[in-house]
Amino acid sequence: MAEEYVTLDGSRILELVRPEREGSHNLSLARATINPGKSTYRHRHLKSEEVYYVLAGEGALEIAARIERVQAGDARLIPAGAEHRVTCMSEEPLVILCACSPPYQDEDTELTGSVAV
Repeated sequence: MAEEYVTLDGSRILELVRPEREGSHNLSLARATINPGKSTYRHRHLKSEEVYYVLAGEGALEIAARIERVQAGDARLIPAGAEHRVTCMSEEPLVILCACSPPYQDEDTELTGSVAV
């Protein structure tokens, strides 16, 4: 079983499907956890598009300068190249399932801003 780690955007990540482990060629799947009152770093993925599916908590999701509230059961597409970040707005952690295609790679991630608390 993979262990959680902090990724470039500042969220705690548990990788569920990785090309190196499961042999996936076109996507990766991870669970991201953001603590109450915290945000990820504003960033973009140059090649990967990403889908966020909220498992628990509530947050503010910023995609290309548009901000909207998200909660458990919501899914959002983040197009490749779109600057984005998410902030946990609930008293419990915000937990998101993140699917990336092509698979997530640190080299494809560009930090574009700092954490907003």
